[in-house]
Amino acid sequence: MCCTHLQEAPMETEVQPSAQEQLGSFLLRKLDRMRAAEELTDVVLLAEGIPFPCHKVVLSAFSPYFQAMFTCGLKETRGGEVPLRDTPAQSLELLLKYMYCAELPLSNDNIQGVAAAAFLLHVDGAFRLCQNHMEAHMDASNCVGLNYWARDLGATDLADCALKYICQHFAQVCEEEEVLDLDAQRLGDLLSLDDLNISQEELLLELVLRCVERHRNDPQSEAQAVELLRHVRLELVDPGFLRKARRRNPVLLRHAECFGMIDAALQTAGLCETSAPPRPPLRYGMETTDLLLCLGGVDAEGVPARRGGLADLSFCFAPRGRRTCYMPSPLRDCGGQGQITGGAVARGSSILVAVDAEDQHRRKRLDIYKYSLKEKIWAKLCSAPYRDMYALGLVEDALYLIGGQMKVHHHYVITDNVVRWSLKRGGSWLTFAPLPLALACHCTVSLKEHLYVLGGWTPQDQPDDEPDKLSNRVFRFDPAKDRWTECARMKYSRYRCGTAVLNGEIYILGGIGCDGEDCGQSRRCLSSVEIYNPVTDTWRPGPALPTTLLSLRTNATNIGEVEGKLYLCGYYKGVGRHEIITKEILELDPADNVWTVVERRAAMHDSYDVCLVANLNPRDLLTP
Repeated sequence: MCCTHLQEAPMETEVQPSAQEQLGSFLLRKLDRMRAAEELTDVVLLAEGIPFPCHKVVLSAFSPYFQAMFTCGLKETRGGEVPLRDTPAQSLELLLKYMYCAELPLSNDNIQGVAAAAFLLHVDGAFRLCQNHMEAHMDASNCVGLNYWARDLGATDLADCALKYICQHFAQVCEEEEVLDLDAQRLGDLLSLDDLNISQEELLLELVLRCVERHRNDPQSEAQAVELLRHVRLELVDPGFLRKARRRNPVLLRHAECFGMIDAALQTAGLCETSAPPRPPLRYGMETTDLLLCLGGVDAEGVPARRGGLADLSFCFAPRGRRTCYMPSPLRDCGGQGQITGGAVARGSSILVAVDAEDQHRRKRLDIYKYSLKEKIWAKLCSAPYRDMYALGLVEDALYLIGGQMKVHHHYVITDNVVRWSLKRGGSWLTFAPLPLALACHCTVSLKEHLYVLGGWTPQDQPDDEPDKLSNRVFRFDPAKDRWTECARMKYSRYRCGTAVLNGEIYILGGIGCDGEDCGQSRRCLSSVEIYNPVTDTWRPGPALPTTLLSLRTNATNIGEVEGKLYLCGYYKGVGRHEIITKEILELDPADNVWTVVERRAAMHDSYDVCLVANLNPRDLLTP
């Protein structure tokens, strides 16, 4: 008889996730019924005298604390009962519900007890749920108490999270009664922190005065006032404010040490900068300032720029204090491919850029990225059909792609197309009213909830003419009415120029252009500055640039406004083919109407892509 030996198929097959979930749910329901009926229970937990029959294997599966207790032969387990002296019965019941039913109903009334029990009994999954709940419901009224409660418990991660919240929202925390209930030691510890997000030291002095007033009947109030005042950086307080504070608070007047500390700070304020002692360090919030962001400058291989910083970092400059720092290039988080072709800063200093991208079939598109300060990465928001030489505008919470060149029937043509994408709602790009004429290489600025489009070039109608015609026309778009209106024309037709808004007026400068309307006359590189007043709908000449110059190759502006002054960040001299940008930063103060160089050999990349202004803290960025 012939026998054929067949290879046996593996007995184990992969269980689908749905089957696993069903099996787990069935097992939990069965175990919970057995616990309720006290079937096969082999241990009794006692909390506040109330017995809770359980299964050792279930407790051990969820808690290394119980696993060690039941496997090491501790005497507490020999009698079958385990007293839990520091655990409330209600909290234990909820933890058992979590173990046996995968449910943990949390509320403001039970969260603290459940969290403490879960932490002490090492039920880590339940404690993570409690921590997530506490973090989600943290606010200025409870973060101080939560910080010290978690610190005393030993839950350092939760305590650190609460402390970070306190620092970030300290201006609001100061208004709560909870912070006044702290003892002098703990309040002093908070006042000594460098990371407090406050814009003025006066806020801390006011808090100390409120605390002293609150405890004025306490025999130790004067000693507490001295202790707390030591943590206030009085040299950072305005002298006038300091004098008024001393006059209106009796403790500061009569206590010799308090009086002396304030007097020393006032004397320091009266000294010239060269003879004064070093000022104490600023708090975190005091360093927040408007920064000029020169974004871009990395290639596919991540090769560093020939002159400047590392290729995956972008140069940032704070005019106040002439401070340099860096942030990750948007191109780093999209594989170093493409080029930044536009950018904008939305509410809350939300930084947005548009990047050229390609798929595996070499089909082009525009990707919009947003920078996350917390994670220090650029995250993709959406994509749009490809176009180049367009203008990117922002009004309120909406992005606009305006004009440029788009591919139609395998050919690129200059378009009048305008589309909008909502930062709030997301979704698709919506088509809005087209430009009055097709434009490319034009500029756009946002002013008083309107978009202004300036200059650029438009295709010619006659075949014998130049392939393109420069524009000196200006158009204003009203998003509420979805309507374009033509404004007064510029003196020069121009493109490759910089634009910015200063004191409610539009500045346009440099570029390639010609006098008046382009009728075929010669073009040249410009040093002229024109200023538009939207109220009177008129143009006037501004202070000429020190040299003829072009803005960035991407058609994006190289100018930003910071604290009432204009800053021109790098430029190309003349119309020659320059591979490396002139790395100077020019400043225009409208008070004297003169351009001055404030930074030479700035560490921007050889040909960065877009200049933006955002209100950021240099501590959140990278320092040289």
